[in-house]
Amino acid sequence: MRAAVPLSALLYAGVSSAALFQYTLNLTTGTAALDGVTRNVYLVNGQTPGPDIVVDQGDDVSITIVNDLPVEATMHFHGIEQKGSMWSDGVPGITQRMIDPGNSFVANFTATNSGQSWYHAHSKAIYGDGIKGNFYVRASQDELNNGPWSQISTNSADIAAMKAAHQDPKIIAISDWTHWDSEWGIAEWNRTKTELICVDSVLINGKGRVICPPPETFTPYLNDIVPAVTPKGCAYPNNSFVQPFDDKMPDEVDPSVFWECTNTTSPLSVVAVNASDKWASVGFNNQGVLWDFRVSIDNHTFWVYAADGQFHDVQEVDVINVPPGERITAMIKLDGDGDYAIRASASITPQFISGYGVLSYSPSSTSSQNIPEPRNQKLGYGGDTRSGFKELDPMTLKAFPSTLVPPQTANKTIFLELYRLNSMEWSMNSNPFAPFLELVEPLMFSPSNAQQLNQSLVPSYPVGTVVDAVIQLNPGNPKHPLHKHGRKAWIIGQGPGIFNWTDVASAIKDHPEYFNLDRPPYRDGFHTPDSVPSANWMVIRYIAEEQSVTFFHCHINIHTVGGMAVALMEGMDAAPTDIPQYYIQWDQAAAQAQAAKKVKRDVERNVAVGAGSLMPAVVKRARNPVAWREALHR
Repeated sequence: MRAAVPLSALLYAGVSSAALFQYTLNLTTGTAALDGVTRNVYLVNGQTPGPDIVVDQGDDVSITIVNDLPVEATMHFHGIEQKGSMWSDGVPGITQRMIDPGNSFVANFTATNSGQSWYHAHSKAIYGDGIKGNFYVRASQDELNNGPWSQISTNSADIAAMKAAHQDPKIIAISDWTHWDSEWGIAEWNRTKTELICVDSVLINGKGRVICPPPETFTPYLNDIVPAVTPKGCAYPNNSFVQPFDDKMPDEVDPSVFWECTNTTSPLSVVAVNASDKWASVGFNNQGVLWDFRVSIDNHTFWVYAADGQFHDVQEVDVINVPPGERITAMIKLDGDGDYAIRASASITPQFISGYGVLSYSPSSTSSQNIPEPRNQKLGYGGDTRSGFKELDPMTLKAFPSTLVPPQTANKTIFLELYRLNSMEWSMNSNPFAPFLELVEPLMFSPSNAQQLNQSLVPSYPVGTVVDAVIQLNPGNPKHPLHKHGRKAWIIGQGPGIFNWTDVASAIKDHPEYFNLDRPPYRDGFHTPDSVPSANWMVIRYIAEEQSVTFFHCHINIHTVGGMAVALMEGMDAAPTDIPQYYIQWDQAAAQAQAAKKVKRDVERNVAVGAGSLMPAVVKRARNPVAWREALHR
């Protein structure tokens, strides 16, 4: 058995032959003060973020998830394609049942695709409470030797240094962070019909601080949509553009969410580098639940060479935007000295907020109390790329190698129309993907259950189909960071207005300028265009390579909880015949346990109703996560 090791502890000495990697992730409760304010969190092996997991391409991976939380949970390995192992994808109602408190589940898969991935809970919104961590697959020797390094430098010493850096990257995980937990947040959203789109801080590798800037900091960023902001830099909760529904009760929202801000001086994360290494690979990963983040490192240029773990042609830029769930990997030249600010700024209008880390050539610790003085600063506090600097345009990425091109025609078109239905519900096709599906027999085991759902939520097609998914965004939609589980897809088109054609071939005839079939980006994350003022559309193309139920959803937590998802039924006319016996038996046991629990809940509910339950009054008075949870379970 090989233990998971921190990325920072890895030394590249060649990639070993395929091996069995076994590990255990224990989920527990605890408290943490990641930004200087203590709150309840969920932990992975006693920490949040959880431990780094590093394996080699081709390894067989077996990870046991032990749930010692008070709530059900599952674990998703984001970016792992799960080739021949969809039963380990970790999506409740899709590939498995929830893991009940006190129970465990084993995810078995082969690490077929290399590069930067991550893991996180995939039940309700609890990954925002701390269940997440880095997952990195080191490239095989063949893939490493054929990377795009010569596009950066043809010097053999540089190429050797870049190969070593790629196998031991500096992961920079960015998260937005709140002082309330997801369960309380969903309840407060439900109570006030007001989305809690305001965070307290920005964390880099699990460290950060609350920053309450002077009001004049925000002045350059105010506009017609957001003419005023709270001390946290958030649009007012009564902003009718951001909160458009008439049933909202912004004055009822706990003031700590939008208005209360107190500076902290907690330590910042230090990313250590050594100039003698010549090059470092920095892997940006947005592990947050709400905002896109623009990132930069003072006085350092990025040579972007991978997106969502997949090699792409190199682009030289200064600033990178990373939406939730996505990963962008870049080389930086190690020609500096001292310390430099790592900047991460929300790039979405409803909040102007930044977080910081430290890139250090002479580190004395893994944390720092000081934000380095600006040196050739490229990014402003409100997420603006400063004049004279270049930001990555992700639509211009070219999949690498040059043979990685999409099929030139598709034989199936599905239409996904993104909506906000009301103050509580979002959808990917007119109907929300109901949360109750987290508790029913997974579609993988009983695909016939799809017939009971609105058919727009369960597009179906045979294995081998080349699919075009047309994503329509009507006016009022913000940018959505969509994520497709399983295999990646090419982003082949994007354009304004309404997609009025029956298929892509017809659209290309009228507007070829909107499409790219020559090495378009090949990714598992798709950042839709901003459609607040007017409609837009995007098209992705992919191949249904094997039988699977594939989850496709928005990676903004509250949008997923609100129903913005579909289940792609790929060759699922019947349940797979190759499901390992372990998963069949596990599902049967979980079904029995959940049925018994439901009977118990029904009995308790009947008793409570007969006694005249006071729960609604108690819940309304709850003002903190602990009180809310106690009220729910009293």
